[in-house]
Amino acid sequence: MTEREYNQTVLLVSNCRLNENTGRAEKFNTRQELLAERGWELEVSYVEPSLTGLLTGTYSTIRKARSADVVNSVSNPPHLQIAGGIAALATDTPWLAEFRDPLVQNPDVDLNSLAAQLRKYVEGSVIKYADKVVWYDGIQLKDSYFANTYSEVSNVEKIPPIGFEAKKFDSVPPTQFKKFTITYAGSFYDGWIEPYRFFEGFSEYLHKNSNPNVQALFYGDWKEDYDCAVDDLNIGEYIQTHSFVPHNEIVGILKGSDALLYIGGTDPRNKNNIPSKIYDYIGSKKPIIALAGPEFRVSKLIRNYDLGIVIHPENTEGVCEAITQIAKGEFEFNPTDSAEFTRERSTAAYIAALNSIS
Repeated sequence: MTEREYNQTVLLVSNCRLNENTGRAEKFNTRQELLAERGWELEVSYVEPSLTGLLTGTYSTIRKARSADVVNSVSNPPHLQIAGGIAALATDTPWLAEFRDPLVQNPDVDLNSLAAQLRKYVEGSVIKYADKVVWYDGIQLKDSYFANTYSEVSNVEKIPPIGFEAKKFDSVPPTQFKKFTITYAGSFYDGWIEPYRFFEGFSEYLHKNSNPNVQALFYGDWKEDYDCAVDDLNIGEYIQTHSFVPHNEIVGILKGSDALLYIGGTDPRNKNNIPSKIYDYIGSKKPIIALAGPEFRVSKLIRNYDLGIVIHPENTEGVCEAITQIAKGEFEFNPTDSAEFTRERSTAAYIAALNSIS
C-alpha cells in the first residue's frame, strides 16, 4: 500500500483522542476518513477541560498550528475554542470555529451564572475573530440566534445535521435477537432525561400480555435508582443494562432491534435539540418510540418524516400502546428517505467551509 499523499492539514482542537470509545471520537474518526478522501490530513490537538489542561493544551496547540493549514476548534466545552483561537491568532493560521453544541444557550448552564457570562465572552470572541464559524442544524439554537445576538455575523454558516455514517450502517449486519427488542443507546441526565415513565409504561405492557416475549436493552450510563424503580415494578427480568460499547457494535444492535427508545423530557431547554443518537436511530431504519414534548423539534422531526411514535413524557399508557402497535405490526413504518441525515452530507459542507478559508 502506498502512503497517502495529503494536500493540506487541519488541526482539530478536541477534548477526546481518536482512539477513545466515545461518541465524539467515533464521529471524528469518520471525519478523518472522509477528509482523507478529499486530500486533507486530520491532526488532533488534545486539550483537557481544566485550567491546567487549558494552559498545557494551548501551548501544544500553538506548536502544532505552525504546520497546519487550518485550526479547527469545537464547542463544547469552551476550553477548546479558547485554545484553538489563541493558537490560530498567535500563528496567523486560518481559524474555523465549529459549534457542535451551544456555548451560551446550553441546557446544562444557568444563564444567570458566572459560567454563562464567561461563555458569552468566549462566544463573542469566536464570532469576532474566527475566519469562519459553522454550526450544525439540530443543536439547541434557533436559526436566528447569531444574527439576533451579534451585529456582525457574515462569517457564520449553518450546515446540515451531523448525521449518521451511511457506509457503516450499510455494511454492519444486524444483531439477531430472539425476543421483541426495544433499545435505548446513550446517556441519562438527573432530573431532566430519565427513564422512569418508560418503565411504568413498559410495566403496563407486560401486565397486559401473558408470557411476553420482549426485552428492553439500555446501553450507556445507568444509576442504582433505576434498578430500584425496575425492582419496584417487578420488571427486572425484561430489562438488560450494558455499558457503552464500540460504535460498530451498537450499530448492529440498533439495526437488529424492533424499536428504538428516545427520551427527551419536557424541559424547555431541550426544545430545539436533536441529539446525535437520533441520527443513528434514523440510520438503523427502525421505528422510534419518543417520549418528548409534542412541540419539541425532535418530535416534529419524527412526525414529519414518519420515523416513529411521539408520546408525551408523562403518558405511560401511550408507551404501552406504542409498544403494542409496533409489536403487533399495526404501526405502519414508512420513513422518508434518510439521505439528508448522513454524515457524508454534513462533512461535505464542513470541508467546503475548510476550503473557503485555506
